[in-house]
Amino acid sequence: MAQTALDMTGPRPGTAVQVYAVYGGISPDTATMTELLHAGTVLRQVPLDLLVAADTGRPALLPPILGRLATHRGQPLAGVVGFDDWWTTALTALNHDFPLAAARRLVTDKAALYAALTAHGVATAPCIPGPLSIDLLTAALDRFGPAPILKPATGAGSRGVYRYQPHRSITDNLAVYQRLRELGHIDTSIPTIAAAYLGGDDALEISVDVIVCAGTPTHAVVHEKCTATAADPFVDQVMITPPVRSAIITALPELPATITGVITTLQLRDGVLHVELRLHEGVWHVLDVGVRPGSGLVSHAVHATTGVDPRLIHLAASIGRPVPPSTVNSRTGRHQAACIACCYLTDDRRDSITLGAQQHLADALRTADDVIGWHLNAADLDDQVYRPDAGLSIGIAAHTPAAAMTRLRTLVEPHGYTTT
Repeated sequence: MAQTALDMTGPRPGTAVQVYAVYGGISPDTATMTELLHAGTVLRQVPLDLLVAADTGRPALLPPILGRLATHRGQPLAGVVGFDDWWTTALTALNHDFPLAAARRLVTDKAALYAALTAHGVATAPCIPGPLSIDLLTAALDRFGPAPILKPATGAGSRGVYRYQPHRSITDNLAVYQRLRELGHIDTSIPTIAAAYLGGDDALEISVDVIVCAGTPTHAVVHEKCTATAADPFVDQVMITPPVRSAIITALPELPATITGVITTLQLRDGVLHVELRLHEGVWHVLDVGVRPGSGLVSHAVHATTGVDPRLIHLAASIGRPVPPSTVNSRTGRHQAACIACCYLTDDRRDSITLGAQQHLADALRTADDVIGWHLNAADLDDQVYRPDAGLSIGIAAHTPAAAMTRLRTLVEPHGYTTT
């Protein structure tokens, strides 16, 4: 008997992409998305079918695509921007000039990226690229010890990242990782990077969102990953800026040289970088780079602490209209610190929580001046098989990191949420 589908919700068909057509102009004194939209510029999500066709790179497919995107309510197409790591071929085809193309192609080829960073004096984790096989795992174990990291050689972020489990046999590790790649829709024929796991089980990890103007970093917002884990899934559940752990603070003076090395490697003139780094033996090692702002509420935290919205900087750079340094440098943040978190219902509340019970939380979030953004998912169903759950993404701004964390907990814990 066929199993009954319990959940039919999903992304709106054809729109599960972070690529937008931009209609209207960008004033050179604009530094936030709010200012851009208030001035009348419009963003429209590009339908998936058009992106797929444009991403083939076939010139014959472009005229009808550009025809469909040419205008919106009388405003001409200014360009197309992507806020994830994909669709570089499509963005190159749909923009008259796409200055970020070369940098984006490099960061999604991890083997080439690591080699280029090393050539420019930027530390990365020692690694071996190659086809996913017993031979690759054997070589990684011989060189990097009992628990190396495995990741696809293309793409960015934590999709398809796995830490070798020493208690499993080499064939079982291979089977598990192959299955994880398949479940993540990552073709197992894509080469694999086997890398050393840096920093031990108490690893110190950060992300840095860097605003680059005319080849120079103007702002670099560092988020400490308070919940970096030693085993997959590698979920950043709580992040805070500025960092608070003493070892990270001590090593921050060495960070600008690393960031400059990344910018030089990518030959980035204008735009935003999201760089993931780990501190190992007093040296910052680059784990990953995105030529885009950090996802989720990261951009909101950057905006709160700098006065500049990295999403706007990235959009302007993508369509060849970069924001001038004078505008970026004229802004200041309203807050000195921020934390962002993914919170979930505690186990003892999952059977009793209802969608209506979230109304009090929603009311509190809407009226709180220090909440820089939030997103709530909730379910309401009395069923022991399909148990209700909820997830809350939230950003809090404050005058110190400690104050931001305290405010986070006092705000969400009474409603049954936890950050652990």
